[in-house]
Amino acid sequence: MPKAKLNNRPALNQAYAYVASASFDSTAQKLRDGLVEGSGFNKLEAANFIAPQSNLGFEEEAQEFEHKSEPLPEDDLPTKTVQEVIEKLPASVKQRLTYDTESRSLAYEGRMTKESRNLIQLAFAKAPQAARVVERLNAKSNNFQTSAVDEEEKSPFIVPLLGFRKQGELQLFSKKHFLDLPWRLDECDASDIANRFKIVDENQSGQIDISESGKVEIDLARRVQGELAAVIQEPAWTLPRLANWIDTGIKHPHNSKPSAVVFFRSTLNNLLDSGHDLDTLARNKYDLRNVMAGFISDLRSNRETDNYSALFAAHADQFATSAELSMIFDEQSYAFNQPYAEATKFNKHYTPLIGDLKAEGEGFECAVYLDRLDTVKYWIRNIENKKTSFWLQLPHGKFYPDFVAMLDDGRILVVEYKGAHLFDSEEAKRQIGDAWADASGGQCLFCMPTDRGCDLIDRTIS
Repeated sequence: MPKAKLNNRPALNQAYAYVASASFDSTAQKLRDGLVEGSGFNKLEAANFIAPQSNLGFEEEAQEFEHKSEPLPEDDLPTKTVQEVIEKLPASVKQRLTYDTESRSLAYEGRMTKESRNLIQLAFAKAPQAARVVERLNAKSNNFQTSAVDEEEKSPFIVPLLGFRKQGELQLFSKKHFLDLPWRLDECDASDIANRFKIVDENQSGQIDISESGKVEIDLARRVQGELAAVIQEPAWTLPRLANWIDTGIKHPHNSKPSAVVFFRSTLNNLLDSGHDLDTLARNKYDLRNVMAGFISDLRSNRETDNYSALFAAHADQFATSAELSMIFDEQSYAFNQPYAEATKFNKHYTPLIGDLKAEGEGFECAVYLDRLDTVKYWIRNIENKKTSFWLQLPHGKFYPDFVAMLDDGRILVVEYKGAHLFDSEEAKRQIGDAWADASGGQCLFCMPTDRGCDLIDRTIS
């Protein structure tokens, strides 16, 4: 618990105030706010009273502290082999890494960097058990929080993925099951382009200047554009030529060029019918192309959403799960961006390191709730956008739920926590989560607690 000393105020008489926080900066700010809001101090006084203590040498001591590992396995790593491996490491790593032949344990001086860990892991690549020892030594040297799960008793963490039957074959459910390729852009309604593309009123905009005689002169946009057109010799624009020019600057995957050009001609005809002339459209062709690109993006998004909903309405019975379509969580493949390194101890996380878990907030409280449930055997923080994470298909991308848990009875529970302000907008995630659970025949469960209502997890399990 960080401490800040309050000096130079007779009424305080060198009192000590305590505020719990993970960092001094956060603690000091809370204390300053309390002095200003609760005790009548002005901000300058509060800033002078609270300051960090001088360097106590903890950082230097941490760099010299030697962290010891558990014993290395004897079966595939004889002492001579370990010594040879260490000897081949770069000098910057070798001078910090030592090996005790009696205890068969490694020791690392100071905090192990990612680069050092990778080099040591690579050196022990032929001994997977040793690689796990190195990983735990890395966590210890960096004070990363590790789970207390006993590895020897861990059962495989296998999670079924959602499948969809197509022509009698169960396939992993993905976009290909609700999007027809190629997309026929020429069959889309182009009439909304008249509402999307607006040219600034040429009678209300332009350039204002003062002449040599002191008179105000106004150059309207129409005259400016006309002068530019006279200076810049552009080709004579025709509707097909402009449609082709727009097509060359817009990416439209899954659409053939003829289909796209027909769509662009249709949009241009709609603009001509709404009162624009071809020369004006050509002069504003860059703005027009940007609007066209946004229009196509919205049409694609609407198509994906409509087809996705139609699939659920017409073919919900084709969803299924199978042992052949499954993923496995394990320590070696568990990928994350930042390890959890705070004080709260977790006892049931499946891998020793916990990835991408904030140390506070409603999502963190949900993780604590899962870890303390008697019915949960293991759980894992599911990491977004990683190839080794669990996901479900949405209309516009993949859904990576927050937590996946294995229950004592063997069932799999998936939990996605949502703040109350976001809950209503996540209907698609609840829909696909429920579809996955229904397709499993009772072996999988899904829930989305919100507003700290984690008791929904208990109700889902029971």
